[in-house]
Amino acid sequence: MNGRKVNLAFLTSIILYIACVFGIAFLFPKLLENLVLNNLICETIIALPGLLFLIFSKDKIPEFLHLKKIKIGTLLVIIPFTFFSMPLIILANLLSQFFVENEIAAAMEDFQIGEMPFLLLLFSVGIFGPFCEELVCRGVYYRGYRKSGSAFKAMILSSLLFALVHMNLNQAVYAFVMGMMAVLLVEATGSLWSSFFYHTLINSSQVFLMHVMLKANPSAYSESAEAMTMETMVFALGAYLIIVAVTLPIAWALLVWMSGHEGRRGVLPLIWIERKKKEDKLLTIPLIFAFILCIAMMLLPYLMSYLIQILYRYLAVIP
Repeated sequence: MNGRKVNLAFLTSIILYIACVFGIAFLFPKLLENLVLNNLICETIIALPGLLFLIFSKDKIPEFLHLKKIKIGTLLVIIPFTFFSMPLIILANLLSQFFVENEIAAAMEDFQIGEMPFLLLLFSVGIFGPFCEELVCRGVYYRGYRKSGSAFKAMILSSLLFALVHMNLNQAVYAFVMGMMAVLLVEATGSLWSSFFYHTLINSSQVFLMHVMLKANPSAYSESAEAMTMETMVFALGAYLIIVAVTLPIAWALLVWMSGHEGRRGVLPLIWIERKKKEDKLLTIPLIFAFILCIAMMLLPYLMSYLIQILYRYLAVIP
């Protein structure tokens, strides 16, 4: 499995995803209202093509994906690493909201998350989603690009694919940052299980917080969105810049400790040092086509909203 096959697998995933979304919208529109089932279907579609490409390749799957055991001490340190890396992810989310709407907050009340069975929601979003995304993005995609070139470019490109599969501009920004942190964690520990644990901690904690907030106040997210003015966003941005300046070095120190604990001391600096390593061509036509499809899907809601506004204005002037 190399970079070219990764690009083809990613394009296949995107085409299947788009076909599934429109198919469900036309044939089973009620299914779109069920977040749990909707998420299970989408995550499976995203992961399946990459895994099938890997299965039919000549690579040994456990070795290729780096499904190695990690030490208990490393596993425990991933918890504070998650805590200290979260401000950077939140900062990226804040930056995106200067340009686009917070998609997750906007969808909370539409899906009535506060009324959903907590354990089903936790499994779907907090466990199954991270498992599928890590298996394909930090497993198949990253390892495929890593096999074809430098770890640095593989990190950037696999994180970009991870961002694009979320199919909205708001999530794409902070997913890109989260993807890079997950790759650094995989390199530090030498195991894909570390990024799965990291991703699960993030998603599960967010599911828990959302469920508790909406149980207490079903309008919590809409009220907070209304209270979020440009002034408060600028203030929050400044506050998080200061927080990140403190927490990011701590997160890096924890990464360095984990790499030493797993017998991989010195592997993290090599990502930067070997960034200009000669490699196969990673940017191919299937990948470019997949990029275009993803961007089109991300911009579609904004385009539809703009066209509806034009239509309303046109009808308003008709006597």
